[in-house]
Formats: sequence, structure tokens, C-alpha cells
Amino acid sequence: MQGFSAGSVGKAAGVLAVIFFSGFATGLLSSNLMEAFEEERSTEFRIEATLQDLAEELSLNPSQMEQIRAILDDVIMQEAELLGELKWNQLEAHQRIVQYLTPEQNQLFNQLIQVANEGR
Repeated sequence: MQGFSAGSVGKAAGVLAVIFFSGFATGLLSSNLMEAFEEERSTEFRIEATLQDLAEELSLNPSQMEQIRAILDDVIMQEAELLGELKWNQLEAHQRIVQYLTPEQNQLFNQLIQVANEGR
């Protein structure tokens, strides 16, 4: 890629990776009101930071920035929907599994789930 430094290409790749994968981490937050507010603020910050990085690297004009902002908003909304479905599937799987466990196994299983959730 002529005209681009290795740092610029790496930074752009990193920015794009953040767009598509950061929703996963954000979506794992608890759903209480304060965390939801922080998540919304964090999402807006990520969008604006990504947009500014792209604007600098690609010399975007204001019209392009608005079009890209709309795309980023759409992607974030799609990620949120997918994460909601994922959480629902995980809950359903948990409920299906525990029906086959003894009370002792159920207690251990819940501890394993708790440890896994703390690691997120």
C-alpha cells in the first residue's frame, strides 16, 4: 500500500477491529440503569473516536463523516440485538442444563458460571 505507513495501516485495522468486536465486551455489562447509561456513553465515545481516527487517516469530508456515523450507529444497534439474543440463548441453555443436575452439581455449575462471568 503506497502512501500509507505501517503504523497507519495498523491503526486503521485496529480501529476497524474495535468497531466490530467492542460491542461484545460492552454487551456483557449488567442491565442496571447506571451501567446502561455508562454503556450508552461508552458506545457514543467509541463511535466518535473511531470516526475521528478515520477522518484523520482518510481525510473524510463532513458528508462522508455523517454517512459513516450512520453506518457505525447501525452496526452498534445490530450488535446489541445479537448480544441480546446471545444472552437469551445462554440463559435458556443454563435452564435446560440444570434440570439434569443433582442439587450438588447445580451448585457447582452455578459457581462455574459465576467465575466465568467474573472473568469477562
